[in-house]
Amino acid sequence: MSRPLVLVLSLVLAAPAAAQQGVNPIHPAFAPLDAAGKKVRTAEEMNADKTCGACHDAVYIAAHTDHKAPRSAATCVQCHVSEARLDIRPERLDAEGKLRRESIRIGTPRAANCAGCHGLVLDVGSAVTIPAAFEAAPGPGRTWSLTRGEGAIVAAQRMSDSFLDLEGKESLAVPWDVHAAKLVDCIACHYARNSPARTDGKQGSLRYLTADPRRQTQAEFLVRPDHRLAEQDCRGCHDPLKAHAFLPYRERHMAVLACAVCHASGLMGPAAEMVDATAVTSLGGPVVRYRNVDRRPGDTLNTATIRPLKPLLVERVESDGVRRVAPVNLVSRYRWVSRSDGADVPFATVARAWIEGGAYAPEVVAAFDADRNGRLDDLELRLDTPQKTDLIAARLRALGVEDPVVVGNLDVHPLAHGISTRDRALKDCNACHTEDSRLADDYVVASYLPGGSAPRPPDGSRVALEGLIAPSAGGGLLLQRDREAAPGSLHVLGHSRQAWTNRVGFLIFLAVLLATTVHAGLRFALRRKRSHVEHPAGDKEYVFGRYERLWHWTMALSGIVLIATGLEVHGTGKWNVMDLTTSVAIHNAFAVVLIVNAFLALFYHLTTAAIRNFIPHPKGFLANAFEHMTYQARGIFYGESHPRNAAGQKLNPLQQVTYLALLNVLFPLQIVTGALIWAVGKLPAVANAVGGLHYVAPIHNLGAWMFLTFFVLHVYLVSTGRTPTDHLKSMITGYQHVDQDAPVPEGAER
Repeated sequence: MSRPLVLVLSLVLAAPAAAQQGVNPIHPAFAPLDAAGKKVRTAEEMNADKTCGACHDAVYIAAHTDHKAPRSAATCVQCHVSEARLDIRPERLDAEGKLRRESIRIGTPRAANCAGCHGLVLDVGSAVTIPAAFEAAPGPGRTWSLTRGEGAIVAAQRMSDSFLDLEGKESLAVPWDVHAAKLVDCIACHYARNSPARTDGKQGSLRYLTADPRRQTQAEFLVRPDHRLAEQDCRGCHDPLKAHAFLPYRERHMAVLACAVCHASGLMGPAAEMVDATAVTSLGGPVVRYRNVDRRPGDTLNTATIRPLKPLLVERVESDGVRRVAPVNLVSRYRWVSRSDGADVPFATVARAWIEGGAYAPEVVAAFDADRNGRLDDLELRLDTPQKTDLIAARLRALGVEDPVVVGNLDVHPLAHGISTRDRALKDCNACHTEDSRLADDYVVASYLPGGSAPRPPDGSRVALEGLIAPSAGGGLLLQRDREAAPGSLHVLGHSRQAWTNRVGFLIFLAVLLATTVHAGLRFALRRKRSHVEHPAGDKEYVFGRYERLWHWTMALSGIVLIATGLEVHGTGKWNVMDLTTSVAIHNAFAVVLIVNAFLALFYHLTTAAIRNFIPHPKGFLANAFEHMTYQARGIFYGESHPRNAAGQKLNPLQQVTYLALLNVLFPLQIVTGALIWAVGKLPAVANAVGGLHYVAPIHNLGAWMFLTFFVLHVYLVSTGRTPTDHLKSMITGYQHVDQDAPVPEGAER
C-alpha cells in the first residue's frame, strides 16, 4: 500500500464520528406501532405517523409541513431520531413492548438529520469528502439540493484542509461555513413557525392589538408543532447597516441586494447544471453535469478540480417579503414519466432499461457509442436524437411503462448556505458596476435537451427570470440577458447605459465640437488676411473683481472634477484611473463645493447688484446681439475689432443669454437631480417616491453632456479675444484691454 494512501486512510479513520443524539430524559416511553396500530418489534414494521400520532397531532403536522410527498417524504424518525433510525430490537423493548429509555434518542433535528436528504452537512471535526452516494442511484428523499443545487457545503473544516481539489486551495484557509464553525446549527434558522421559544407573533386576528401577551404553551406546541419551517434570512441576526462602512450608498445596497450577493460569491461545492435521470451512469445514478467542475475521464468528484460557482443574479422575494437581487443556481432536471397518468417512472425501472446483467445492454451500446470503442462515457449518455429517445422508450414499454415520455423542469435554487468568512465576501465594485457586469451575464440553462424537450420554467412568483431563453450553439438552452439592464429593472451606476440621453447628449456635444473645430480651422486658414490689421490696445479696464475671479475658478475646478469623476462612475471598468468608491466620494465632495460656491455667488451678486450684468437690457439688445453674431460669423476672420458691450455691462448679449440658461435652468437641474441621486442611495423613502434612479439618473446624465458641451465652447471662446490669451489673463488679473477703434454700441460711453 502506498504511503499517500495510508496517510489518507489514517486521516479518515481518525476522523471523529458524527455526534450521536443523546438519550432524551423527558420523552415518555412508547411502543412502536404499525399502520394498523399494533405493536411491532422491528424498525421496518414501524409506522412513524401512527407511532408518533399517539401523542402528537399527526394530521395537523401532515397538513402543515414542507416535507411531504411528492417532493419529499421525510418522516418523524428521519428528522428527530439519531441516525434517522430507531433501535427496535427485542432486547431494547420492555415487557409491555415499549422502548427502553436508553433507546429513546429523540430530540430537535440536528445537522446530521438534515444531511440525510439535503447535502453535505457535517459535524465539527468531520473531514469534507464527496461520498459515493452523491452520484449513485437516488434514494427516498435524497435530493442533495443543498450541495448539488446550491454548491454549498456546511462544515467547520477549513477548505484548505479538505480532501477536495479546489482551485486556489492554498489560499482558502477559511471554513466551508462560518456558521458551522461557530456551532450554529440548522434549526437556528429553520425552526417551527409556532415555536413559543422562537416566535412572538400575535395569536388570532385581533388587528387592533399592537402587542399581544398571549402565547402558545409548550405543551400545546408539542402536540401541534407547525412544520412549515421558518426561512430566516441574514437580517434576522445581523444588522447590515452597522457594517459595510466602505460601501458608498450603503442604505441603497442593503435595500435592493440580498446579503448572499456578496457573501455567497464563489461557493466551492459541486453545483449541478443538469440532473438527467433519463439516462443511467455506470455507477447506477443519473447523469449530472456540473457548472464548476473540471473533470477528466476517470476522475471522481474528490479528484476533479472544483472552481468557484458563478451564480445567476435575479430579483427574488426574500423571506421578509421584500424583493431584492439575490444569487441563484438554475438546475434543469429531466426524468421519464408515464403520459397516461403523469406519474414518474421509478429510477430503478429506468436503470433496467439501460443495464442488463451489470452492464449496458448491447443495443444501448450500439446506439449511444459515438466513438465506437465499446464503452459509454458520460458525454455519450444523452438522448440527443429521436432514435436514441425512441430506443429507451421502447425498452421502458417492454418493462411495463405505459406511454413513456421525457419531461424537464427548471429548478431555481437560492444560494443561502455555505457562507464563509467575511474575507471571502465579494468587495470588488467592478463586479456589478461596469458595462460587462455580472448582473447581465448570460446563463446556461441546459447543455443539451434530453428527448428534445425544453425544461418547464419554475412555478410561483418568488423569482423573476428576466431575459430570453434561446437555443445555444451546442444544442442546449441559454438564458440571454439584456446587456444594459439589471435585475428588477434597477438602475446601476456604471452599468446602466442611459441610451437615449447618451445619444442626444453626444450628438449635441459632437455638433458643438465640430462647429468650434471648423471655426478654429477657418481662423487659422485666414490668418494672413488679418496679419496687416493692427488694433492698438486701449486703456486697461478693471472688469472682474477679486471675488468674481475666485468664484469663477472655484466653479471651473469643481465642474472639471465633476465631469471627470462622472465619467469614471458612468464608465466604470473601462480605462479607469480610480475605483468606483473613490470616484463617488470625490464626485460628492466637489458637488458640495460647487453648491456652496454657487450659493455664496448668488448672495454676492444679489447684495452688490452685480446680478444686473447677467440681465439683458431691452434697449438695443437685438441690434447688439446681431452685431456680435456678425462679428463671430465674419469679422473675426478678417481682423475686425471686437464689438464693445453696452455701457455698464461686462457680458455681451450672447453671453447674457447663455449664462441665464446655464445658471437658471441647467445648473439648478443638475443640483436637484444630483441631490436626488444622493438621496436615493441614502433614504429609502426618497427612492420609493421617485422610482429609484430610472428617471433621475438619465436627466442628470443629459445635463452632464450639456455642461461638457458648454465647457468645450467656453474654452474655445476664451481664445477669440484681442489675442488668444487676452480673456484668460483678464480672469486672472481682473484687467482687460479694450481696442481703441472698437465700435461703441448705442448708449455706450468711451
